[in-house]
Amino acid sequence: MERNANLYQKVLSQVLEFHSLETTDSGRVQLCSDTELQDIFDDLVARIENKAATYKPENKAESASVEQQLDEPVSPDSPSEKEREPNADSDKDWQPVQFLSLESANIPRTPLPENSILKPGQIPSVAAFFSLETFKPLPPVAKINIANARAGTHFHSEIDISLDNGEVANIQCVDFAKEIGVTFDLTTSALTGTPLESGDIEMTVTWSRSNGQIHSDKVIFIVNPDPRSLWKIIAPPAEDKYFKENIDHKLLHERDIRIAAASRRGRSHEHVGSFRDDDFYISHCPDTGWSIMLVADGAGSAKNSRQGSLIVTDTVGQYLTKYLGGDRGRELSEIVKRWEQADQQNIGAALTHQFHQASIMAVNNIKNESIAAEESVKSYSTTLLVAVTYRSGDDLFAASFWMGDGAIAAYGPMGKVRVLGTPDSGEYAGQTRFLDADAVQDAEFSKRVSIGKWKDISHLILMTDGVSDPFFETDNGLLKAEKWDVLVSELSPALNDIDKTSEQLAEWLNFFIPGNHDDRTIVVYW
Repeated sequence: MERNANLYQKVLSQVLEFHSLETTDSGRVQLCSDTELQDIFDDLVARIENKAATYKPENKAESASVEQQLDEPVSPDSPSEKEREPNADSDKDWQPVQFLSLESANIPRTPLPENSILKPGQIPSVAAFFSLETFKPLPPVAKINIANARAGTHFHSEIDISLDNGEVANIQCVDFAKEIGVTFDLTTSALTGTPLESGDIEMTVTWSRSNGQIHSDKVIFIVNPDPRSLWKIIAPPAEDKYFKENIDHKLLHERDIRIAAASRRGRSHEHVGSFRDDDFYISHCPDTGWSIMLVADGAGSAKNSRQGSLIVTDTVGQYLTKYLGGDRGRELSEIVKRWEQADQQNIGAALTHQFHQASIMAVNNIKNESIAAEESVKSYSTTLLVAVTYRSGDDLFAASFWMGDGAIAAYGPMGKVRVLGTPDSGEYAGQTRFLDADAVQDAEFSKRVSIGKWKDISHLILMTDGVSDPFFETDNGLLKAEKWDVLVSELSPALNDIDKTSEQLAEWLNFFIPGNHDDRTIVVYW
């Protein structure tokens, strides 16, 4: 307690002065902060208090009498109160106390040191009461800093050590409380390895001073968990009326046509046991040479959006496949081959009309489903991205329809990209447009359609925002060819083995980028 601490300092000063002990200022400070001596002193004080409590007076009068006796020492020659009072009944109980005089007690007196004799106005120096020979200095305090590691990730970091007295310390060894896959390299004074587990790992750092003395300190080495290990994987309810598989993929490989599609439930959905909201559709018309590709992203806030994305992709995909797989498809392929100014206008108008008709049919099918299920139409909200292509020699023609976020682009050669539309981005993250009655009635519907014909296109890619957001981050990022270079470079290994392309593409969608855990769907034509 603070009261005991002050009393301890006073008693310490009295003892040092009484016994003429000499020490330095720092020695006196160490004595004052010596916890072992303080504990002994506190124990002594407690014992005195306990003993004093056993002699507690019975009443206030007795207490006052005791205090008076303590304050006024009784002289052998002075009579007690009862002696001074006449007719005292208990005079016989009192006996005079015998005291020895200082001279007869033969008590030796310790002379004060010469430097302790002060002149008027002088202040005693602390150094006059202490001696360096009595006390040894404490070792310096080491401050040891170690960077945090992450479980499962290679770690390499030097250990930073500094002493409070400015000396240079050298680390001799590091001992871990248990084996965690990290070791100490004496030549580089660094910790290196791949932590096998996360947590606060205790380790002992042994270091030396310039004078050869060895010291040890216990330090906590913090290993953060792998963020991927924190995500739960909970299966969605199998009995749900709109059950959808967590992963889906498909491959089309016919002659020179290669189209792979994959869709994967996002970690944010896995963590809470909800369904994948994305969907896709791919087809090829061998008789006419047209290919049809679609991706859709059901709104996360709409409880039936996973069914909405399925309805929209199937409806629009089947409609366009039927349209482009017949005589009209053959006519359009001839227009693409000629590619004159009038042809460009004609094919643009024709495909815009077909995109519009297919969208109206999809919106109606969603409405019919909502009526049958007694659910709101908005609960089926979804985006839709469509691309139809025709290859003629080295030329690739593509027409796209873009409703919502995500991305469609014709890529190639390296360093060049043509983005086929503009994503619908709202005022806040995750806000976008969905395919609904208002969208198909919009007078500017045709502005959502793009057409083009290019040489040297190596890839045509469609994706939902679960892929576009982590790779391109912003709408402006979609226009940067270097970002598409990175994406195609990462996709290439998954596209090498044609027989396993769709499975490998689905596995590639499991990439981990912090902050991006939405459903992911991609379609690649290459």
